[in-house]
Amino acid sequence: MLRWAVVAIAVLVACAPALAADPDAEEAYALVARSVWSRDPFPKPEEIAAARRVLSAQAAREPSSARWTFALGRAAGIEADQAPRDKGAAKREEAVALLEKAARAQPGNAEYLFWYATAAFERVDDVGMLSKMSLASDGRKAYEKAAALDPHHVGARVGLAQFYLGAPAIAGGSQEKAAAQGQALLAIPGGRGEFQGRMMLARVAAQQENWAEMTRQLTAAQSAKGDGADPLGAMRLLAWNLLNGKKDPQSALPVVERYVAAAPADDLTALFFDGEVKRQLGRCADALPRYDEVIAKFPDARGSRWGAAVCQEQLGKKAEARKHYEEYARRFPEDDRAKEARAAAKRLAGS
Repeated sequence: MLRWAVVAIAVLVACAPALAADPDAEEAYALVARSVWSRDPFPKPEEIAAARRVLSAQAAREPSSARWTFALGRAAGIEADQAPRDKGAAKREEAVALLEKAARAQPGNAEYLFWYATAAFERVDDVGMLSKMSLASDGRKAYEKAAALDPHHVGARVGLAQFYLGAPAIAGGSQEKAAAQGQALLAIPGGRGEFQGRMMLARVAAQQENWAEMTRQLTAAQSAKGDGADPLGAMRLLAWNLLNGKKDPQSALPVVERYVAAAPADDLTALFFDGEVKRQLGRCADALPRYDEVIAKFPDARGSRWGAAVCQEQLGKKAEARKHYEEYARRFPEDDRAKEARAAAKRLAGS
C-alpha cells in the first residue's frame, strides 16, 4: 500500500508544471534597466518580484557596486508604476533614494543621473510644497549634470526641456531654454534626437500659440527618426493642439482622419478624437456613436463621457444627457468640470 502511495506521489510530481526559475543576475538587470524609449510590454509584477530577489542577493554580494543599487532603484520605479497612486508613494520614495545613492557612487554616469532626476520628478506629487520645490530643484540639477556629462543623452535633454517648459519663471522655467534644448536635440549626430527635438519645439510653439510653427514641427515629427520616434504620437499631439489649443476643428479634421486610418483598431484615443472633431464641427449625431464606443470599452474615459453628455443634450435626449452628467460628477468629483456637470444634471432634472 505504502509503495503504491509513493509511486502515485512521484507521478504527480513528475506531471506537475515546473515552477519558473528565477532569472540570473544579468537577465534580472536587463529586465528592470529597460530603455526609457522601450515599447516592449512592461514586466509583470511576478517577474519584477523575481528580479528583485536576484538583484537584492547580488547587491548583498557586491555591496560596493552601484550597478545593483541602480537596478533595484529601477525595479522600485516599475513597482510604483504598477501600484495605485496612493499605494505607490513608498515605492517612489524608495526609487529616489536608491537611484540617488547610485548616482552619488558614480557621479560621472549620465544614465544614473537621468534616472535619479526622473524618479525625483515622479515623486513630486507625493510630498508637500517645500519638498516639491526641493525635489524639482534636485531633479533639474541632475538633468543638467547628465546633459553636461553626455551632451548626446536624449533623455536628459528631453527631461530638462520639460522642466523649463512646465516650471514657472520664478522656479527657473523658460520657453527660450526649452527651445534651446529642442535645438540641441536636433543637433545630436545621427539624428538620434530629431523626433524628440521636433516634439519639444512643437510644445514650445503651442505654448506661444504659434500654431503655424507648431503644425510645421509636428508634421516634420511624423517622419522624423531617432530615439522614441512615434509617428502616431506626433499626429495625436497635432490633433489635440488643433482641437483644444487652437480650437480649430476644421484644420484638425484631416489630421484626425489620417490618425484614425493609421491607428490600431483598439486605439481608443483615435475613436475619441473622431468623436470630438465631429462634435466641435456641430455633428453630434455622428460623434455620439464614437463616444459610446469608447465608454463601452473604458467607462472612465472623461473626454468621451463629457462629449456624450453634451451631444445627448444638444440632440434633445435629456434623460440620457442627465445620466452622463451625473456619472461624470460621480466618477470625477475633483475634475474642473464636475461642478458644471452637477449643475447640468440638476437643470435637466427640472426641465
